[in-house]
Amino acid sequence: MQLSQTLSRVRSASATAKRAVHARPASAMRRRSVEARAAAAAAGGGGDVQGAMLQPSAANTPVVRALTVVAAVVAVSGGTTLLSNVGAAFVHVLAYGTLLGTIVFNTFVVGLTMFKNMPRQTFGKVQSKMFPQYFALTTGAALVLLAAHALAPTGLVLSAPGVNALVAVVALSAVNWLAIEPYVTGMMFARYDIENKPVKTADDEGEIKRLYKKFGMWHGISSLNNLGVLAATVAYGWVLAAKLAA
Repeated sequence: MQLSQTLSRVRSASATAKRAVHARPASAMRRRSVEARAAAAAAGGGGDVQGAMLQPSAANTPVVRALTVVAAVVAVSGGTTLLSNVGAAFVHVLAYGTLLGTIVFNTFVVGLTMFKNMPRQTFGKVQSKMFPQYFALTTGAALVLLAAHALAPTGLVLSAPGVNALVAVVALSAVNWLAIEPYVTGMMFARYDIENKPVKTADDEGEIKRLYKKFGMWHGISSLNNLGVLAATVAYGWVLAAKLAA
């Protein structure tokens, strides 16, 4: 009986050893696989959160996009001159559509959507990057309309109200772009610097309130300017509609 028990224990130990031998290579392979993936990710820049996502293609540049648009216009323009009646009207339609669409989308969609769905300081930082481009675009589009008017054939000569509306758009947009926006953004970041201090003194709290009040006043002036730009742009649209209906 004792010999039988001894043989049974030996067989059991042998089976356990065999299972361990068979299991060890699989476990080692899994471990080496995980290590290899980690090494590959590190070598490929997987931990570099600052790196570029990819190299931009040659076609994905502002110059190429602009040239593509110009080529498309040339392809359909046929034998007409650059500022023929059709050409001048085409410039007007594109510039006016860009102007009105930009103002409406930024005023009623972009700003309100971000304001309701982003942390306050993040929202302010994003707006500080978008507003200069927004005001530059509205100013530029209105200048294109004025330039096209100055060079347009007789059929697109605008009335005095139309010209005045465009001048108002240029003036108000330029003031927002070159004067008010940089000033307001500077106040905003000054306030953020104080708000983000680990410990704030009573003077800091007073400065936050002062900057908040001043920021609100100048932001209101900028908003009124933007409202004036919208009104003048819509008024200019009436002038264009009168030309289309004539």
